[in-house]
Amino acid sequence: MPVKARQAAPSWSGFYAGVSIGARWADNDWQSSDIAPNFGAGAFVPTAGTGGAMDAVAARFGGYLGYNVQVSTSWVAGVEADFGWANNSKTTNPVPGTTGLFFGAPLVGLPTGTAKETWDGSIRGRLGYLVAPATLLYGTGGLAWQRLELSANCTVVPGNSFCFGSSHNETYAATRLGWTIGAGVEHMIGGNWLARIDYRYADFGTLTQTFFAAGGTGIGFDDRFTAHVTARTHTATVGLAYKF
Repeated sequence: MPVKARQAAPSWSGFYAGVSIGARWADNDWQSSDIAPNFGAGAFVPTAGTGGAMDAVAARFGGYLGYNVQVSTSWVAGVEADFGWANNSKTTNPVPGTTGLFFGAPLVGLPTGTAKETWDGSIRGRLGYLVAPATLLYGTGGLAWQRLELSANCTVVPGNSFCFGSSHNETYAATRLGWTIGAGVEHMIGGNWLARIDYRYADFGTLTQTFFAAGGTGIGFDDRFTAHVTARTHTATVGLAYKF
């Protein structure tokens, strides 16, 4: 009697490229220091702490590409790069750490602050275990980048105004380098198509920026303060890729 040949297990080796959609949570901590340094230590006494959270959640759209090598019947190793965009933006009034007393009287006209993240990207290694021939559980980690914008504005108002010299509206942006780590599950859904669910955590360190230095440091007034924003993100996505 003829014997039907057993179907060969699918191979995970090769290049792939895909698109993803999901959500990114910006986990930011804004600390303020060196408020009106010309007046000396003790002139400003924060009454609500020196900082606070500036968190935001936004939809994220992206793409990814990579290369896998199936090193055994159970293990797959590879490298992957990804990029994405989301509009994580959080505005607070007053800026965390700027509520307090100045020369014995509460400040008025406190500044408004915004922390905003837009595009991000990473390049990572991947190592996965095949729980079934077509299903891969993997861990991933490597370098990450993110665009971070910090803004602050204030207006001179009657009374003990935070801005003594002039009104200000300033924005500073930087591309932050950090690290990322995560995990996911990927499944061959037929032919050369790969579907996945993925989560990653990323840490981009602390961006330090002094605001209101221009036009506010003369004799008798000092508008400056320094922001220290520690930026972290949590990103969860679903993706669909084609293996070439």
